Amino acid sequence: MTGGSVVISGLGVISPVGLGADALAAALDRGISLAPVGKLRLEDYLRSAKTYLDPNSSNALAASSLALKDAHLVVADDLAPAVGVSFGTRLGNVVTTETYLKMVREQGVKLASPLLFIHSYPNATVGLLAIEFGLKGTSFNFNSGRFCGLQALIQAFDELRSGKMSVMLAGASDTYTEVTRPCLAGAPFAAAATLVLERAEDGYRRGVRPAVEVAGAGLAAAGDDALSRALADAAAGWPQVDWLLADPAADVAAPGASARTHATDLCGTVGESGAATALVGLALAAAALRESKLPAKLGLASPPRSVAVVSADESGAAAVILRKISD
Repeated sequence: MTGGSVVISGLGVISPVGLGADALAAALDRGISLAPVGKLRLEDYLRSAKTYLDPNSSNALAASSLALKDAHLVVADDLAPAVGVSFGTRLGNVVTTETYLKMVREQGVKLASPLLFIHSYPNATVGLLAIEFGLKGTSFNFNSGRFCGLQALIQAFDELRSGKMSVMLAGASDTYTEVTRPCLAGAPFAAAATLVLERAEDGYRRGVRPAVEVAGAGLAAAGDDALSRALADAAAGWPQVDWLLADPAADVAAPGASARTHATDLCGTVGESGAATALVGLALAAAALRESKLPAKLGLASPPRSVAVVSADESGAAAVILRKISD
């Protein structure tokens, strides 16, 4: 493995699949059953009390706390490396936005809460992550189609490959309200997922032995093209992957039509949760790779060693290839 490799050293999810990396591993063993997240006890995840948080931000903060813990990374430590953040959200903090706009309509702008106003921005969550965890590196917010969760991770991947950063938090979160829910087919879930990405050499330096590499990534207008670019980016000697997790909208055929590749409906597996859908799927795939889990109830005959996750909608597509690092 070259010094330029990018690895996943931490997983954190607040999702219908479960809470945390252990829940992902357990779901792979027993079979996945989806359930709404419910209200979190933030004191179980964060160091300081909060006066107000949008549910979308709450989930993102909790998922990031779990990811950092899983990576054995204490960012607040002065000796810790500078850590950046790249986060995606399809709808932003819609609960707060709707509450604030209701106050404006009923009471006027002067009486509407300024606290709600500052929490209504789509990039408010990224700012809260940087403040809560003392993130001093580069900061990105992606607020577009459902594929923007993977887009955020690809940006983090590029920051690490280019040598601009040594550690990045990459993730996505989305919640829905009665107003925004009808824009989707099926019942959406609130969810957030965060992955800790770092350069392999930096991970080894701090005593981490990661098991999963981000091998390649691609962005395009359509799912097939995004996957082709990701495979080319991975400089792969193989034209297929073991496990393909893809949005139905991505319209991706199993690469090379190989019998080795097993395709799974991403939304049907981890639940519809906007931009967080692909990141929860990616975290599930990473858990399967690093724990050598066989998700038999999802149709795989053996534990995967390479996984592709593809997310797409009418606005674009993104794909990421994960690969198990040889022992």
